[in-house]
Amino acid sequence: MNRLERLHALTEKIRRAAPRPVSATSLAERFGVSRRTIERDLAALRSAGVPLYAEHGRTGGQVSLDQSGTTVLALSSAEVSAILVALAAAGPHMPFNDAGATAAERLLDSLGPTSQLVVRDLRSRIRVRRQPSTSKRSRRTVEEALRRSVMVNLDYTDADRNQTTRSVDPVGFYNGADGWYLIGWCHLREAGRIFRLDRIDGARLTTQPSAQHDVDHILGWVPNDLTTP
Repeated sequence: MNRLERLHALTEKIRRAAPRPVSATSLAERFGVSRRTIERDLAALRSAGVPLYAEHGRTGGQVSLDQSGTTVLALSSAEVSAILVALAAAGPHMPFNDAGATAAERLLDSLGPTSQLVVRDLRSRIRVRRQPSTSKRSRRTVEEALRRSVMVNLDYTDADRNQTTRSVDPVGFYNGADGWYLIGWCHLREAGRIFRLDRIDGARLTTQPSAQHDVDHILGWVPNDLTTP
């Protein structure tokens, strides 16, 4: 998540919580950054005219004066439930999971009380398998590398527990039977490779532009059961 996206997400988070205050500490934990970074972001939002004010004290925090902006969507309760179930089934290491979580919250906020009850009931009847845990920071870094089209340095542990550090051109993402993978061109192996996201131990952005690669060529096959979302 880049800074512009975080500023927008911060505004939405505080607006939805109003009139309850939201502490800088909880925001830092939510977005995986330091409290000082959050405080700088809040100062930037106030300077830009976003209507925020601070409540002081043990339970204080930031409060939004903006109560507008509810999006009304012509979706049925079943359609909303399908979107929420798909997000949950994809798992926490799904590419752009943070954006999906924000979209789900905004979607639920747009529903009327009756629709919210129906959606809550439908979701309570569905179970999804818990997915392997992964580093949010690493996933966000890989996402950002793909968005910026820059090389990323990965600390990676393979299926045989071998640990390597590799420079990779991010090409895309692949949903395999056992989880989500980064599709990339590995400069260590000088070949296309896929890297399971929950095996990426660390990721660091570079400023070096990545080469352009064809997704299906890097995968090495174009199976009939794969498609674009």
